[in-house]
Amino acid sequence: MRTRGLFFVVVLLALAALVVAGCAPEAEQPESSTPEAEETEEEEEEGAPAAPAAETYEMDLQAWPGGGSYLEQIKMFAGRVEEMSAGRIDVTVHAGGELCPSTKEFEALESGAIEWGATCFNFNLGRFGKVAGLFGAMPCGPNPTELYSWLEEGGERDLINACMDMSDTDVMVVGGMLHLAGAESFGWFKEPINSLDDFNGMKYRCMGLYGDVAQKLGASVVNLPGGEIYQAFERGVIDGFEYCTPSMDFAAGFQDLDAVMHEPGLQSTNAMCRLMVRQDTWDKVPADLKPIIDAASRMSMIDHAWIHMQDAAAMIEFQAMGVEVHQLPADVQEEVYKLVDEVHKDNCAADPFYKEVYEAQQDFLDKYRIVEYKVQPSYEWKY
Repeated sequence: MRTRGLFFVVVLLALAALVVAGCAPEAEQPESSTPEAEETEEEEEEGAPAAPAAETYEMDLQAWPGGGSYLEQIKMFAGRVEEMSAGRIDVTVHAGGELCPSTKEFEALESGAIEWGATCFNFNLGRFGKVAGLFGAMPCGPNPTELYSWLEEGGERDLINACMDMSDTDVMVVGGMLHLAGAESFGWFKEPINSLDDFNGMKYRCMGLYGDVAQKLGASVVNLPGGEIYQAFERGVIDGFEYCTPSMDFAAGFQDLDAVMHEPGLQSTNAMCRLMVRQDTWDKVPADLKPIIDAASRMSMIDHAWIHMQDAAAMIEFQAMGVEVHQLPADVQEEVYKLVDEVHKDNCAADPFYKEVYEAQQDFLDKYRIVEYKVQPSYEWKY
C-alpha cells in the first residue's frame, strides 16, 4: 500500500510541474543580426528605387503674327501636343517676327536660325516655284474640307514630299495642316467692283497664284506685309487689297477704313499653313513623341470649327457696324474663274511637275464633289 501511495504522489508532482511550465511566459527570440536580414529590413522601409523622370522635349515654334485668330489656332495645336504627351513636350509658340522676320520662317529653317516653323507654301513660291501655290490658299481652289481630304485621302502628302525632295532642302513637312480656315474675304476696295474693267490700273495688294490673275485683270500688284496694309490703303499707296478671313480682317481694324468689303473669297478659298521642321531637329525628337506631334497636327478640323464661328461672329459685327459688304456680280465671278483657269494652263505648260500636281488635285476634287454637289444639299437660296 505504501508503495502504491508513493507512486501516486510522484505522478501528481510531475503533473504539477508540467502545468507550471505550460503557464510560464514564452522566452523572447534573439533578433537576427545577419547582413542579409538588415538589407531586407532597409529595403522594406525605403521601398523600390524611383524610375528616372521621363525626358522633356522643348519645342520652339514661330508662326503667324499676333493679334488674330490664326495665331490662336496655332496655340490650340500647341495645347494638344502638351496634353497628349502628358507634359513631356513643352511647346513655346512665338508670334511672327519674334525669332525671325515674319513670313520668312522657311528661310530661317534652312539657315538654322530656327528649328520649327508654321508657315505656308505661298510665302515661298520663289523657292519652290509656282507649284507650291497648289499646296496652299489658291484661287478658285478647294475649300477647307476638300483640302483636308486631299491631304489625308487623295495623295497630296506624297506630292508635297516630292516637292521638298526636288528642292533639295533639309526641311521637312510634318503631319497635317495648322490654322485651317475657310475662304479669305475677296478684299476691300474704294468702290464696289461691278466689272473686270474696275481692276484695270488698280494698285492691288494680293499674293500667291492670284497675283498672276490680278495682272491679267490689268492691276498693278503690290507686295506688302499684312501689318502695313491699313496705312498703305489709308494713304493711297494701294487702291484695294485682300488679306485674310473675316475674323482676321476685323482684328486688323479694316472696318474703320473708308472701304467696301467684297465677297465671296474666290482669290483664296482656304487658309492654312504647314508644320515644318529641320530634318536634324526631327531626328532628335524622342521616337515615342513623334507620333504625338504628327497626330496633334492632323486634328486641325477642330481648329477649323472654332475659327469658322469666329468668322461668323466677325461678319455679324461688320453688319452691326454698318460696313458695306458687296457681293461680286455672278458674271464677274465667272470671268475671274476663267482667268484662274488660264493661269493654271500656262503653269502646266511651263512646268511638268505643276501639271502633275494640278491634274492630281482636280481628279481628286472631281470624285470628291460627286457627293459634295450631288448628294449634299445646298441652301444658298435661304441666305
